[in-house]
Amino acid sequence: MIGEKVMAIYSASYFEPHNHHGALVSISRSHPRSFQVDDRLPFLAPSRQLLDDWKHRQLTEAGYTDRYRQELQQSWSQVNSWLASVTPEGDCTLLCWEKAGEFCHRNLAMKVIRKHRPDCYGGRDISADPGLRCSKCQTVIIPGLDQSFCPCCGEWLATPI
Repeated sequence: MIGEKVMAIYSASYFEPHNHHGALVSISRSHPRSFQVDDRLPFLAPSRQLLDDWKHRQLTEAGYTDRYRQELQQSWSQVNSWLASVTPEGDCTLLCWEKAGEFCHRNLAMKVIRKHRPDCYGGRDISADPGLRCSKCQTVIIPGLDQSFCPCCGEWLATPI
C-alpha cells in the first residue's frame, strides 16, 4: 500500500484553474460555454428552485444548507453509488460557478465526501503538492485545506504550511 496512488477529490470554481486537479467534473446545473468538462454529476447540483430562492434572497445560508441536504438525501442512491465507484485512477475536481471563499453548494458536497470517503477527500479550493508525505509511513498524503489525509495510516494529519 505504501506509495499507492489514491484518487483525491478536490473542488474549485470554473474560474480558478490554479485549483484544478485531474478530471474536471461539473456539479452545477450548467457550466461556462467556453469551458470543457470531462464529466457531470447532476445529482450533486442544487435544484433550479433552490437556486432561485437563494438568488432572490428568500433563504439564509442555514436554510440553503438544510434544503441542499434534503436534496442530497432524495438522490442518495446516486450519490452513494458514485462515492462507492471512486477508484484510485486519478484526481478530479468538482466544479461550480462561485469563487473561493463564497458560500457555495460545492463546499457542502465536499463535507459529504469527507464524511463518507475520507480516503479520497482532497480539499476545497487548494493547490496540490504531490511531494507531501506522511511522517509515519512516507505515503504521499492527500492535501486538504486544514488537514491532510494519509490513505495508508487512515489518519488525518496537520497540513504543513
